[in-house]
Amino acid sequence: MEVLVCDASVMFCDIRNFTVLFENQDPKKAIRFANDVLAVLGNEVEKNGGTVDRFTGDGFLAHFGVQNSPDNHAKDACKAVLDLRKRLVLINTDRYKQEEIVINIGVGIHTGEVAFGNITTGVITQKTILGDTVNTASRIESLTKYFAVDTLASKDTVDRTGGSFKFQKMPLKKLKGKAQPVHTYWLLPTN
Repeated sequence: MEVLVCDASVMFCDIRNFTVLFENQDPKKAIRFANDVLAVLGNEVEKNGGTVDRFTGDGFLAHFGVQNSPDNHAKDACKAVLDLRKRLVLINTDRYKQEEIVINIGVGIHTGEVAFGNITTGVITQKTILGDTVNTASRIESLTKYFAVDTLASKDTVDRTGGSFKFQKMPLKKLKGKAQPVHTYWLLPTN
């Protein structure tokens, strides 16, 4: 089994209140939603050099720098967030016109070392990324609820963007499963 270990930027994107959106709904509506919203947001990731690793039902995991853009992956991830925001405005405009609930997202980005390889059962093989960087990106995404912002990045990600984006440093907060509290950075909507 071949495993690639590399430096990458990892993004978790979560649709807020997903359960409420589909409570007492036909399950087919969730599939339509996935194609109308998650796949469209995933396209913005791909346009910015990222790869959607997998859809999680209420969001997706993506990575930058594993298969392309190895030198600019933190910038590419942040640029993708800016494009996600623009696309979400268009999606929500359509949803509003159709009298559907508008959608909010939470995004966490962390940059560091990941392992990229196959996980194989008797029937399927899935390529995926694993490692502490992936876990940390997920934990950072969960802090977006606490701070009531849409996107948080780690210091490692911010440092790799070279001042290309505007961030606001957030107060120290402990991440679940981590010993030390960390500062995260809100990717400002004024970019």
